[in-house]
Amino acid sequence: MNCHDATFLLSQQRERNLTRLERLRVKIHGVVCPACARFGEHVDMLGEAARNYATIAEDDDHHCNGTAA
Repeated sequence: MNCHDATFLLSQQRERNLTRLERLRVKIHGVVCPACARFGEHVDMLGEAARNYATIAEDDDHHCNGTAA
């Protein structure tokens, strides 16, 4: 697997479940390629930040609409 394929799959894992073989290939590539391993960490952090933002925005909507407890 090359870096292009690895980063594509790392990005795809947010949209769909990777196959067992894809996950294994990405994991092995990440062991030998620190840049792709770091990219995977960044993708995870961005996903978490997006989820947190959505939660905060939802909470703000409840407060603005007067539905807060």
